[in-house]
Amino acid sequence: MRISGSVPAEPWIVDETFGPWRVEGFLAEGGMARLWRVRNTISGELGALKVSRSRDPDLLARAAREGRIQSAIRHPNVLGAMDVVEVEGTPGIVLQLVEGGLTLEAELRRSPLAGATLERAVNGVLDGVEAAHKAGFIHRDLKPANVLLAPAVLGPAGEGEGWTPKIADFGLARPEFEPPEAKLTRAGYILGSAAYMAPEQARDAGSVDARADLWSLGCLIYEMVSGRMAFDGATVDEVLLNVTKARYAPLDAVVPGVEARWQVAVEACLHVNPEMRVPDVATLRAIIRGEQRWVSEGGGARRGSIPGVASPMRAGRSSGPRSTPSPAPASETFVGEGKPAKAPGPGGKVMVGVGCLLAVVGTLIWWLARA
Repeated sequence: MRISGSVPAEPWIVDETFGPWRVEGFLAEGGMARLWRVRNTISGELGALKVSRSRDPDLLARAAREGRIQSAIRHPNVLGAMDVVEVEGTPGIVLQLVEGGLTLEAELRRSPLAGATLERAVNGVLDGVEAAHKAGFIHRDLKPANVLLAPAVLGPAGEGEGWTPKIADFGLARPEFEPPEAKLTRAGYILGSAAYMAPEQARDAGSVDARADLWSLGCLIYEMVSGRMAFDGATVDEVLLNVTKARYAPLDAVVPGVEARWQVAVEACLHVNPEMRVPDVATLRAIIRGEQRWVSEGGGARRGSIPGVASPMRAGRSSGPRSTPSPAPASETFVGEGKPAKAPGPGGKVMVGVGCLLAVVGTLIWWLARA
């Protein structure tokens, strides 16, 4: 991705006005979109204008829906979409401009989270995802790179919590209850980020419900506590095979002495069968707070009222340290034709043969851009 300071391929947009938004400069570009720094000519408010580079009708329809979805979710832990404008026949989304240049991914590259910082990050992410679900939307691409850390507004005495997590990039989001004729994802297609997508999403992204996001939350919590990805591999297929078999190292094996509540929360999320998975964010939050017991049994799980922690899941291939770059395909957003109801085969051809990488464009800018 080209970042601020690069020369865009099409500089014509600078100084142009779209609706009330005047373009001040180029911010970044990726494979599928460009971002521009914009200012509201009436209020003076700054934003980031995201414009698709593609003219593919399906991708343009997805971009238009992204703007509608993100503007419909009003919550402090969701990156706000302030407007949707037309840029020469292409939908453009004006997004909240986040200062500071930090994502959860970048923070975890430095170290795992702990104490009050961990609590704040987990609670903020859960609250943002819950807001999306209550509004009727599934994100389908939750991962550290799509969580922005916005600087907190400090009080007069300098009090503040450092940063506020904001769920970003709703490019793959869709209404949970969507009529067949409105669906943009074809049956049998997989899309998302391999290391964070639920097994059912790896088979057919169009058929998932909100419980797919609960799986991704388990991956996020695992990584926030340990600094390591729950699912890793040398190739996309290897990652997806680990995902579809729930092969991961138990959290207490990676972080000796970890609080039981974090391990229980992770195990409650990472069940291959959605029916055995924690059903919603409210229940997951209650597990973390110690208000709800969750006991793992025989590869599944059940809610319980007895004290205790979930028994360890099967240990799979342990992922490497977060500071060691993981294979790019495992964390990049992609779309491609899948093989429904079958585990991925060797060779990576499920993704590459027909898929096109959807670069995660928006997020890298909101934290790199400065007013």
